[in-house]
Amino acid sequence: MKDLQRLPRDLPVPVDDGGSAHLEGAAVPRLTLAATSGRAVELGQLASGRAVLFFYPRTGRPEEPVTPGWDSIPGARG
Repeated sequence: MKDLQRLPRDLPVPVDDGGSAHLEGAAVPRLTLAATSGRAVELGQLASGRAVLFFYPRTGRPEEPVTPGWDSIPGARG
């Protein structure tokens, strides 16, 4: 696929398999990550009690094909 702005016709619809349902209420490990602002954020020290963390394994490049199986990862294209 060359155009990363167009979704493939055969892109599977994501299905919630409940694989992360056990994480609700779990303790956050001591882990420090870099924020988009460049500052360090200690996950266990977040004051809000709730946070949304967004991770992605890679960014597509027009001159490279997507990794095999990429489209079967829920949300990978979106």
